Amino acid sequence: MSVEILAALFGLGGTLVGAAVSTGAVIWQQRRAAHEAERTYLLGLAEAAANEVIRLSYEVQEHFGDGPPGRPTPEGREWDKELQRMNRELQKQSLRFADPDVRLFLERCYKELLIHGASLSVRGFPAMDVILFHDIRMVMGMVLRREPFPQAAMERHPDPQYNRSPDGPDARPNGPLLTGL
Repeated sequence: MSVEILAALFGLGGTLVGAAVSTGAVIWQQRRAAHEAERTYLLGLAEAAANEVIRLSYEVQEHFGDGPPGRPTPEGREWDKELQRMNRELQKQSLRFADPDVRLFLERCYKELLIHGASLSVRGFPAMDVILFHDIRMVMGMVLRREPFPQAAMERHPDPQYNRSPDGPDARPNGPLLTGL
């Protein structure tokens, strides 16, 4: 084989390797840009959902401030229906968060509102509804600031399905849970 043919083959090989590397780099860059665009989109959804959850927390807290009327009356049933409507909105917003801790925390919050409802406003001092809404806003602020999840909020709100009785032996005390407020 002559030197000219060998040089041409090395040149062709170098060109092919350069083309492959260049194509691979372009494909990698496009995938990276698409991933970054998706991440930005999901962060935008989470921020919008966090703002909506903050707004809902004030709305529900205001609803509690109106005072839950007695359960057997038609006004009491309307109060409960409105609470459950707002609770469903909270549940819908919770689905928009990528962070599993945030989703679990919000799931516990809307379960707590569903299971305990009006009784939250008469349990402890400060009342459990005040603690619940404070913690919701604290966690949503963490989402907006992109800070680590505050585990103290999760600890203050264990899964309510295991805490059904507001006055029974399984009722959680308010005292020790207030640390970190």
